[in-house]
Amino acid sequence: MASVAGQCVAKPLVGSVFGKLNGMTPRAPMRSRSITVVVRAADEQKQVIQPINGDPFIGMLETPVTSAPIVAGFLSNLPAYRTGVSPLLRGVEIGLTHGFLVAGPFIKLGPLRDAAGGAAETAGCLSGALLVIILTACLTIYGQATFEDDEPQIGVKTLSGRDIARDPLQSAEGWNEFTSGWLVGGLSGVAWAYLCTQFLPFYS
Repeated sequence: MASVAGQCVAKPLVGSVFGKLNGMTPRAPMRSRSITVVVRAADEQKQVIQPINGDPFIGMLETPVTSAPIVAGFLSNLPAYRTGVSPLLRGVEIGLTHGFLVAGPFIKLGPLRDAAGGAAETAGCLSGALLVIILTACLTIYGQATFEDDEPQIGVKTLSGRDIARDPLQSAEGWNEFTSGWLVGGLSGVAWAYLCTQFLPFYS
């Protein structure tokens, strides 16, 4: 009996009832493919314009223009921001530039621009000098209103405790010096513009 059972197990079933039928070949059950979607956070994009020093409460934006070294160097060399120069000299330098340039529109666009005999240059430079005087009065009013309480303000210190010197322009005395320098420089610039219109050979 045992030998017969061994022969039955050893022999494969060749001629079974379902041997040659199509579609009846035994196959392993197919597993349904599951699709797994992984959502990854997008890479943080670097913003071109962002708050200065990363602090949105400062109220100023840092852009490629304002943070460029050439722009920062240019702005720090302007007379208004040169803290190492006295306010009087800063006012003279700014006044010379503005006084020299302010006479041009009055000369070329004024009502006497077509008059002969140098009347346009004289009237334009006088108008420029009057504008410098008006702007001097405006600077004086601004200084009186801004630095009315000229009390010593709380100093700024570094982390090591070293005092940082304040800009002398941001005081009543410094502003008065700046205004005086502006008046002298502005009138000198207008006078220089008048001399240029009278003696430059290529001026017409």
